[in-house]
Amino acid sequence: MQLTEADDDLIGRVKAALGSPPARLGVAVSGGGDSLALLHLLAKAYFAQNVQIEAVTVDHGLRAEAADEAELVRRQCSAMGIPHAIAHWTRWAGEGNLQSEARTARYRLISEWAKRRNLDVVCLGHTQGDVAETFLMRLGRESGVDGLARMADQFTRHEVAYRRPLLEISRQELRDFLLRHAIEWCDDPSNVNEAFDRVRARRALEVLSDLGLTAANLSKVAQYMGDARDVISRQTTALADSVVTETLGDLMIDRAGLMLAEPELRRRLLSAAIKWVGHSDYTPRRQGVSDLDKAVTEQRGFALGGCLITVNSKSLRIAREYNAVRDSVEHSPIWDRWQIDGPWKVGMQAKPLGEPEVAGLENWRDGELPRRSLMSSPAVWYKDELVAAPLANFGKGWSVSLRGGDFRSSMGSDCII
Repeated sequence: MQLTEADDDLIGRVKAALGSPPARLGVAVSGGGDSLALLHLLAKAYFAQNVQIEAVTVDHGLRAEAADEAELVRRQCSAMGIPHAIAHWTRWAGEGNLQSEARTARYRLISEWAKRRNLDVVCLGHTQGDVAETFLMRLGRESGVDGLARMADQFTRHEVAYRRPLLEISRQELRDFLLRHAIEWCDDPSNVNEAFDRVRARRALEVLSDLGLTAANLSKVAQYMGDARDVISRQTTALADSVVTETLGDLMIDRAGLMLAEPELRRRLLSAAIKWVGHSDYTPRRQGVSDLDKAVTEQRGFALGGCLITVNSKSLRIAREYNAVRDSVEHSPIWDRWQIDGPWKVGMQAKPLGEPEVAGLENWRDGELPRRSLMSSPAVWYKDELVAAPLANFGKGWSVSLRGGDFRSSMGSDCII
């Protein structure tokens, strides 16, 4: 492949977006033009460097053409000496929002692959056009600063680092790159199906361009919104530093200090707290958090996002809600947001402690957690016998730690996906 000046420019922009390259770099490739262009640009960018590149294609099993698209990616990877894997999604039962379920599954499958392959970073092919389309869709949903901010160029999902190096590159520039070098790609039929919001947003951009509402301009506005979001996020973090105390997975918030803060900062802090304690990839809906803020004002208990919030005149405690985890059972020492350490053996199960078991433990009151928090805390069982409940001071040689870090560090990981 003889590189042109335009190619060199694209490669330079991709390298600048990624910064120092990792030793092991993954890339998610669907077979569409954007992700295939990213694959080839990464290969050219790091051909002469000691960077191991691997690719994965997710086959959602929803279209007959998907297998052919995966095969196209495999052939191109093979020609470049890039290892390629196909991840299959087979779990959709026809319930819920298909696009949302497929996106969730896609991240899960890619993350599982990345961890198996010990990759440092996984690159995604979202472009300037994706930023503009997302901006329009969220504008129609009356989104605030967070929703209108540009999607994050780096984030973590399922304990895997993701990067988006094409956010300032247009879809047309990528198509031109592919055409210059006669690289084949596939066009997903859903990209012209106006039943999907994103396709209608893409069509709207074509009409709005006469008013200066181009993908490039909207992408800049989204970046400005991102800058504003970052300032507000820093203020929220400062508020957390002054009013939040973490206690064995629970969060204690000084009520007086919280109520003195601006409503928007309160909302953001409560959202971050619910997301962290509730072990969710997403912040709760705005209305739910507004209702929680009202409950805090009125000193009422509340439940939201898998969390139980108890309130008194001095403080509020945000704990994992027992009903949210009571049916959660794992046959490994990783349960909910906890890593369990101890003499684990085959046949053991990790699940919540539960109310009767808390009442039956002599020393549970000696710890730092109240009964409701202990009910949803991690416990180890062997058949029907309780082996350990570390947060309730039961079980010699057992301990637990939170996966994903403490609350303070989690506040910097929110992103627009």
